Amino acid sequence: MELFIKVGSVTNAQRGQRILRNYGYRANIKRVSNPLKDEGCGYALQVTANDNTPVSILQNNAVSVRGVDVV
Repeated sequence: MELFIKVGSVTNAQRGQRILRNYGYRANIKRVSNPLKDEGCGYALQVTANDNTPVSILQNNAVSVRGVDVV
């Protein structure tokens, strides 16, 4: 499954990408079109995973997760 993990800024997206890479995940930074007010600047990490482990990894490493969409 594809996870779109929404983060508050491009800086958090870059940090999250680096953290997930250290855990063996490949994450791509994507721009969210028309983000809601609580989604920050509108950046997300696109990750292929079998569960929500990448979300937990980010949260445990102090990356603010603003929402998750599953495709």
